[in-house]
Amino acid sequence: MWFSFFIYSVLTALLPGPNNILALNSSMKSGYKNSKTLLFGIYSGFTAVMILAAFFTEFILNSYSVFLDYLKYLGAVYLLYLAWSVMSGKPSELHVEKEESVSKATADFWKGFFLQFVNIKIIIYGITAFSSFIFPQFQELWIILIFALFLSLIGNSATWIWAITGERLHLFLNKHYKIINMVMGILLLYCAVSLFL
Repeated sequence: MWFSFFIYSVLTALLPGPNNILALNSSMKSGYKNSKTLLFGIYSGFTAVMILAAFFTEFILNSYSVFLDYLKYLGAVYLLYLAWSVMSGKPSELHVEKEESVSKATADFWKGFFLQFVNIKIIIYGITAFSSFIFPQFQELWIILIFALFLSLIGNSATWIWAITGERLHLFLNKHYKIINMVMGILLLYCAVSLFL
C-alpha cells in the first residue's frame, strides 16, 4: 500500500496542473530568481491546503460534498483567468538582470498562495491521499501532520522541477513562446474543463 501511496503522490504532483504550468511560465518569462516570490506563495499555500486537507477531509466528504462543487466552479474561473494570462503573455528580454519590484513580488506571492485554495487538483490530491491511504492506517494527529508535510514536500518539489525547467529552457522556450504559451494556455483550459468531466 505504501508503494502505491508514493507512486500516487509523486506522479500526481508531477503531472501538469495549475501550479506546475504557472511555475514553468513564470520562470521561463522572468527567470527563476524573479519567480521565487510566486513559488514561495505556491509552496506556502500548498502546505496550508495539505494541512487543512489533513484536518477537514473526513468532515468535507461526509458533510459538505456540495462545497467541492462550488470550489470546482471557482477553480474553473481562476484557471480560465490563468489560461488567458499565459496565452497573452510575452517573453521578457532581460529576464535575468531585471529585478522585480516589491509590490510585484508581494502580488506574485499572493497570486501563488491564493491559487492553492481554488486549485481543485491539489485539493483532490490531498483528499484522496488522506481518505484512501492515510486515514485507514493512522488516526494520530502528529502522524497525520507529518503526512501533510510529506505531501507538501512532494508537491512543492514537483513545482520546483517545473520552475527549473522553465529557467533552463529559457532561450528555447522564448524563441517559440507563442506556441508554448498557447500549449500551456490550452493545458490550463483543459484543467478547467476537466473539472466538469
